[in-house]
Amino acid sequence: MALAILCIVILSACSTNRKLTYFNDIAAATGTDAASRLPQMRIQPGDVLQITIATYDKEVSMLLNPNQVSTPGISGNGMEQGYLVDSAGNISLPMAGKLNVQGKTTAEINDQVARELEKTIKNAYVSTRLVNFQVSVLGDVARPGSFRIGAERASVLDALSMAGDLNVTAKRDDIMIIREVNGVKNYTSINLNDSKMLSSPYYYLVNNDVIYVKPGPGKLFPTSRLLQLLPAILSTISLITTIVILSK
Repeated sequence: MALAILCIVILSACSTNRKLTYFNDIAAATGTDAASRLPQMRIQPGDVLQITIATYDKEVSMLLNPNQVSTPGISGNGMEQGYLVDSAGNISLPMAGKLNVQGKTTAEINDQVARELEKTIKNAYVSTRLVNFQVSVLGDVARPGSFRIGAERASVLDALSMAGDLNVTAKRDDIMIIREVNGVKNYTSINLNDSKMLSSPYYYLVNNDVIYVKPGPGKLFPTSRLLQLLPAILSTISLITTIVILSK
């Protein structure tokens, strides 16, 4: 009897451990991924760009950088410092005029701005970065909320790490990602227990992505004391049975 209960407890623990780990279909912790497959950030309406233009002439540089502040980020009125990409995908720059940047990478925008400035200014250096890149993590995680991303690339795992990781009660095989593309919201589900998720187009996040972690059954029924006390009850029964057997 005690042996049977012990086996049940061990098997239950192994099953639980397997559910809590990520990518448990990978036999060995080795592998490669081609860097050329990694997606580049594409600018969309609503993004805020910080575009820094440097020239040999200090006065011209000041003219070309009217929004430049000593510490980039959020201004006193709570707005991001930079150029807002309008609903048509355009920004307006001094001496460069209106430029359409929708769907472009920051490197492509650098070249685009430099070509426009080349008409009047020689040897201008252009640097562009997205300053309002953020993602939201909701649901069954340790610290849900919105998180600012300082780099141009962040993965689902990066965002979950910022949120303190999934709680033990969270579903790991059905993580929802909500992404807006050209005004249309797309929904998809990813499985953290499946290594194929690493090659999903949703593995790397884009600006304003929302990650929703669904709670598992243990979270949906937190008031069931029996379920919470079951491991302790089984351990107690096993101990009592062992004592009875040894006392005979």
